[in-house]
Amino acid sequence: MAQISYLPINPDAGYPQRFTCRVGGVLLDFTIRYNYEGDFYTATIRDQDGDIIVHGKPFVYGADLLDGVSDPRLPDVEIVTADLAGVRTGAGQAEFMRDVFPWLMEPVIS
Repeated sequence: MAQISYLPINPDAGYPQRFTCRVGGVLLDFTIRYNYEGDFYTATIRDQDGDIIVHGKPFVYGADLLDGVSDPRLPDVEIVTADLAGVRTGAGQAEFMRDVFPWLMEPVIS
């Protein structure tokens, strides 16, 4: 079973947008950018020291943002971009942070 919440991205704040967020007990720094030409969003993730862990990785609907990333600084968490209703199929400007969110899927330890 997983506990879920989503990244606190504010679409009204504009892009690029930078914030820190605790993910799986680890404080990470996120920079979110929007690509107008391709209509997609990307994330750069830094550790507490400002060192880049992930650079410019796109949010893809239904995919884990951290898939294929192996780094001991990252917690055991998936960041899956989707809508919980399963109605949308994309994560472009019309959907992202309106119906489609980057969900943090953290394992629940009992």
